[in-house]
Amino acid sequence: MPYFMTDIYFKRTITAFLNQWATDTSNPGLLLYGARQTGKTSLVEKFSQSFRQFIRLDLKDPADLGIFRRLSSDPDFSDTLFFLKGKDDSRKSTLLFFENNGNDPRVLNLAEGIISRKPWLKVIISCPVQLHNLPGGFSTLYLNPLSFSEFLNAYGKEEAIEAFNEVPFPVSGFHKLLGLFHRYCLIGGMPAIVKKFIQSGSMSSLKPVYEGILKEFLIDLEDSSLRQNKKDLLAITLQNAFLYAGTRIKFNAFGNVRYGSREMAAIFRYLEQSMLLSLNYPSVTTMFPPEPDKKKSPRLQMLDTGMMTFFSGIQKQMILAMDLNALFEGQVLRHVVGQELLSNSFKEPGQLNYWVRDKAQSSAEVDYVISYEGLIIPVVIKSGEPGRLRSLHQFIDEAGHSYAIRLYAGNVNIRKAKTLKGKPYYLLSLPYFLACRIPDHLKGFIRYVNS
Repeated sequence: MPYFMTDIYFKRTITAFLNQWATDTSNPGLLLYGARQTGKTSLVEKFSQSFRQFIRLDLKDPADLGIFRRLSSDPDFSDTLFFLKGKDDSRKSTLLFFENNGNDPRVLNLAEGIISRKPWLKVIISCPVQLHNLPGGFSTLYLNPLSFSEFLNAYGKEEAIEAFNEVPFPVSGFHKLLGLFHRYCLIGGMPAIVKKFIQSGSMSSLKPVYEGILKEFLIDLEDSSLRQNKKDLLAITLQNAFLYAGTRIKFNAFGNVRYGSREMAAIFRYLEQSMLLSLNYPSVTTMFPPEPDKKKSPRLQMLDTGMMTFFSGIQKQMILAMDLNALFEGQVLRHVVGQELLSNSFKEPGQLNYWVRDKAQSSAEVDYVISYEGLIIPVVIKSGEPGRLRSLHQFIDEAGHSYAIRLYAGNVNIRKAKTLKGKPYYLLSLPYFLACRIPDHLKGFIRYVNS
């Protein structure tokens, strides 16, 4: 087993949701979604310590796979499994974990049968691919790569964590957190990468780990039931996609591959279902709720910014950057902000919303929009004076409110400004490392403006 697969655990925010599920008697089953290498196994192993018994059935392990194949049609499978694993089938506090199932439908059927026979048993199924139909008695949770907050916890930077969590944000913590966030953007949030860097302190030691993780992704794609030419196209598309992360894409001949829009769209949908990337379509309305317009070109979001920067070959340029806004026209920063916004999604797949003006020949685009108490709040990732934020002005002119957020390499600031058409609005400027804390700071900002 590759070294990057072993003994990886960090304090994860999702654990609070796991604890809630553990006390939910209506849903004894849980589908734990997440791409390969996001830490599902180590998360469940740590969580299992709160149970008296833990049964793990790893379907990539020959012995466990043999048990599963022989007994999957056995109505007394659960009793036989307890016996073979040397567990007490009368002990109520028991967690059963199906790992590496490859979304075999027999696993879901088997889990449902076990729950019907032993409703006190808790069952988690690790799912690297999203399912279309949720089985009865099951909840869902989604595990993403480490967020910046979890990255800080992994590093044990207690003072930085306190400053990060404080609202309003303390001015004194700015430079420390900015440097740590740049490091997070450089390394990414894949648990194996973070662990290896903490152990070695060396960027040069990470190359085989990045390559090993990508190899795992490609092995999964090769194991799919698609024809070989489609498997090859999946692999090529995934490897090409890193260069375009954080930008809007066209399906036709993507990455200079000679396939049309329909074929490439299907390939991207498969990769999206595998949670290796997501396609985010813009909204053209300033009214709540934001509704993605799937007739327009989507923006590409990869699983992890560190993977993006490594396979795009831009990590050396990032090391010297003082302001990520100035790097590659803000592409990396826009991508990592998207990753941070998605890090708050645990119970359903995250959706990144942004705005474009619905007019021909218009290039107006607001990087993200946030839904907040029936309003759509624009979020721009820009340096410079508020008077130069032309796309933001166009959004504010059409919106029914006067609140806006700017993420930049500066400290917290609130100021009143005017659009180019003269409409007054209030701009909350936040350091970009607080992207995932926007809802917490937005509440105080609106209260301050209204007072």
